Amino acid sequence: MKMNRLLLMLAVSLAVPTALPAAPPAADGPSVLVKTELPRRQTLAETITAYGSVVPDTGAIETLSLSRPVRIDHLLVAPGQVVNPGEGLIELATDPAAAAAYRQAEAAAAFARGELQRVQGMAGRHLATRSQVAAAQKGLEDAEALLAAEQRQGTGLGSEILKAPFRAVVATIGVQQGDRVPGGTALMQLARAGALRVTLGIEPEDVGRVRIDMPVDLVPVFGSTKPVRAKVAKVFGIINPQTRLVDISVRMISPVGELMPGMQVRGSVLLRSRNGWVVPRSAVLRDDRGAYLFQVQDGRARRVEVSPGIENGPLVLVAGPVDPARQVVIQGNYELKDGMAVREGRP
Repeated sequence: MKMNRLLLMLAVSLAVPTALPAAPPAADGPSVLVKTELPRRQTLAETITAYGSVVPDTGAIETLSLSRPVRIDHLLVAPGQVVNPGEGLIELATDPAAAAAYRQAEAAAAFARGELQRVQGMAGRHLATRSQVAAAQKGLEDAEALLAAEQRQGTGLGSEILKAPFRAVVATIGVQQGDRVPGGTALMQLARAGALRVTLGIEPEDVGRVRIDMPVDLVPVFGSTKPVRAKVAKVFGIINPQTRLVDISVRMISPVGELMPGMQVRGSVLLRSRNGWVVPRSAVLRDDRGAYLFQVQDGRARRVEVSPGIENGPLVLVAGPVDPARQVVIQGNYELKDGMAVREGRP
């Protein structure tokens, strides 16, 4: 009986195939190849870039003129030339007619002075009345007043060299050699050296964002000098028909350096600046729930809701629960969903 039972068990074991080894557990799912970097905290500035030119400050331009008519003998400078105090600008002479008027006034004053002395002598001998003395006195006063007016106008001067009153740049010259010009004619305009302003053109849609006293950094378009610090002085309200842009006037608040009238410059207008978490623009995604980015936690992508702020070039400032110790996915994030496995590399 026992033998039959052993034979039966042997037959069953031969009939059932031997079990295979257990298969390894299935993987959790596919992983995404991504590139990451740590977020950094810094100040990011929002700016507008504008282009324009340097011109003399209108408040620092002085027009030179003379009250008497003159003849222009020689021009000693040219437009754009830098002149120092006392340096000659124009050699000129009083117009002959004006010089004759001075001589007439001088002769009239001399005659009136002699006439008063004569009448006073006659009055001492009782040959002239007080009213005659008073009339002679009045005649002298009128003649001397006329002579003084001619002297103030400088008609008694012959040749003269008009000199620079301060260090300046010759902005314009309104006369030519040989001209005979009446009194009050603008002979020349001088712009005080270093007194400059800049006119920049901005897009019409940006006008509402620019305010008086906003900081501006200026650099020549052609050159690599240290920026000149400036501030917005005026914001105009019309479109410049030549540039199709809106002009803003900028005043310098630091030494002008290499800037000079006529130079083309690039200006960077600082609209605002904020400090916060800064990530590459490519790290921020958007869907119907809003803006977000992915940070890596234990080899998996975790969605973090953020609010984008200032953008500057390839960088954007974000507000939200960003963990500074976790890598931010900056490439490959379009393939991710919350909780997906990631692996480092260059996508």
